[in-house]
Amino acid sequence: MYNRDPHQALKSEVIGKVRSGTTDLVLAKLQWSKDDIGYSLHVSPNTFSISGGYQITDFLSHLGFQRSGCSFIDSRQCYVRWVDANFDVNAFAGFFDKAYQNLTDAQKDLEKCGFFFDKPEGLGYFLGGQSRSRRHDFQMSGDGHTAMSVKAMKQSEDDAFQYKFTWLESSQDKGWVIHYRPKHLPLSSELRSVFQFLGIHNFEQCPEYEFEPCYWYSIAFEERGDRMFDSNANTAHSWFDSHAQHFSAGIQKLLSANAEIEKSGLTFLPFQKPSERLNIDIEKRVTRPKSSTKPEDTTKFDVAISFAGTEREHAEKLATTIKDAGFSVFYDEFYPEYLWGKNLVDTFDEIFRKRSRYCVIFISKDYKERVWTNHERQSAQARALNEKGNEYILPIKVDETELDGMPPTVGYVPLKKGIEKIGELLIKKLKT
Repeated sequence: MYNRDPHQALKSEVIGKVRSGTTDLVLAKLQWSKDDIGYSLHVSPNTFSISGGYQITDFLSHLGFQRSGCSFIDSRQCYVRWVDANFDVNAFAGFFDKAYQNLTDAQKDLEKCGFFFDKPEGLGYFLGGQSRSRRHDFQMSGDGHTAMSVKAMKQSEDDAFQYKFTWLESSQDKGWVIHYRPKHLPLSSELRSVFQFLGIHNFEQCPEYEFEPCYWYSIAFEERGDRMFDSNANTAHSWFDSHAQHFSAGIQKLLSANAEIEKSGLTFLPFQKPSERLNIDIEKRVTRPKSSTKPEDTTKFDVAISFAGTEREHAEKLATTIKDAGFSVFYDEFYPEYLWGKNLVDTFDEIFRKRSRYCVIFISKDYKERVWTNHERQSAQARALNEKGNEYILPIKVDETELDGMPPTVGYVPLKKGIEKIGELLIKKLKT
């Protein structure tokens, strides 16, 4: 089917037509025999950026659409790709517009840091011209670390990364290298894919970080005239200086864009399937100190902690106590970047329903009234039901609130007992 023309067959019909804020979309059903059926999505952009930035046409190309003459669109031109039989064109229209907005917002942040998205289509579709790529490769050859001369220049950081800026000269090249050291390792599958998309490389023995692993991106030196300051030095320094404010923000928006479009089954980042990413990332995070005498189980956390924001201080103290005792704990602030770009409903369901030995719940009025805590509670209760009498949910009562579906006979400890004492009790339980 995928080698066929997505515009013609023995029988074809339009089965869906939508106009969104950015595109006109047509879903067509094509049939070559009784059982030989295909579905193609035809998209015509209805707006463009006069600034020449990242266009809707570029986004469509990154999603696997091909520019083509079209018999289903009034303009007789479109971007087209095959889709599944159950493809929801109405939902896709909304996902696409939100994703494109997030993507253009990400572009603004990341361009300040020296990252420019590939633009394989540009304005050619609107101007009747050819498609073209405008991406410029600024990087040097080599591994970004090995050179005749390396000079440390400056450093900065934000909540997620440390950044270092070095000047490097080798026999073949010279320029600057930006080194990225994530504060919370290992990187999630999503962040590794973003780095791949941006051309950021891995280096296992980085001397800038005491020979610990880093990620790096280089900027080749360019002479632009005869005078001493006629080079791209100011540009390179400006790109580095922007990292502390704009890099992580741009990454989050980029992941938000992909998360939005992934709801339709498409992706523009080099991602594995969501279920595969989730399994890999959870198992990477089920780690315990080497001093732990407990047998390793890399498929489950020892305990997952569910709480409303009003109890964060208590939850963090308990999580830290359990972690320091050598047990693996799921507490959201231990894995902040891990949650970037993830489908949180699926992720939390997997953790609270399948991937924990116990679930600690801080029961309070706020907990009962909040949406996300109810998602977590429902997943935990589904697991508790399957346990058929075995302990799973370990309640901590903050006040006298009762949760729907939580039997009053379930044993609990009051918060007033103190987090230190509760931590001691939980550690004893985990050791049994």
